[in-house]
Amino acid sequence: MGGFDRLRDRHPILVNSGLMVLALVALGYIALLFIDVFTSHGQQVQVPDVRNLPLEKAIDILEDAGLRWEISDSTTFYENYKPGTVIDQDPKAKSYIKKIRIIYLNVNAMHAPIIPLPKLVDLPGRQGVAMLKAMGYKHVIMDSIPSEMDGLILQVTVDGHTVAPGRPVSVNSQIKITVGDGSIVDLNPEQIIDPAIMDSIDEENYLEAQKNYEEEMKAAQARAEQERREQAAQEKKEQQKPDKEKDKKKDQDKKSDKDKKKN
Repeated sequence: MGGFDRLRDRHPILVNSGLMVLALVALGYIALLFIDVFTSHGQQVQVPDVRNLPLEKAIDILEDAGLRWEISDSTTFYENYKPGTVIDQDPKAKSYIKKIRIIYLNVNAMHAPIIPLPKLVDLPGRQGVAMLKAMGYKHVIMDSIPSEMDGLILQVTVDGHTVAPGRPVSVNSQIKITVGDGSIVDLNPEQIIDPAIMDSIDEENYLEAQKNYEEEMKAAQARAEQERREQAAQEKKEQQKPDKEKDKKKDQDKKSDKDKKKN
């Protein structure tokens, strides 16, 4: 009988306790090794600055640095940035992070949002301007022409062309609202409209325009969400391509090895 067996027979509790302590120490050491591996302990890299770069170039730079990336937003369009340009990033450039961190990119949309033009004719000019700006149209001007109607919208043009209500228009288009200045006075009493009737017409047009506006905003939001989903699906598909190519190469290598062994 060995010395360890005799010691365990004489002091079983002491020996078993010592073995448990050694096992716990070993498990703790192994756990620390795994933690270091999975958390990339001590492995930090400086985040490159990819702002104001095209998305494709930004991706190449991040991947060359061994960093992962995701697009956090690509639905908002900014006029002062080129389409598809990285506007912002998180974490910030020049900061130090672990390689397991993901760089989130805010990318400018590929085109300005397109929204159906609401019905504006016969509405007060200021109300029409406020409605268009609330919908997101950025370039709205108003001028006046001689008319019997004072302050009511007579015509709406988009980039110099008359556009029917409901037609999709880019929010960056130049929209001009033409209103009457009330300088023409019609002396024919039969042609004078009762102010009370005119107020009811204005209110009816306003309610209809408001309803159209709400429906158009919902439709625009649905289109934006659909575009976001399609883009996310496309990005996921693009990310899966390298993995599929690697798997295909592995299969080809295995087949080649089998052929060599047969020969």
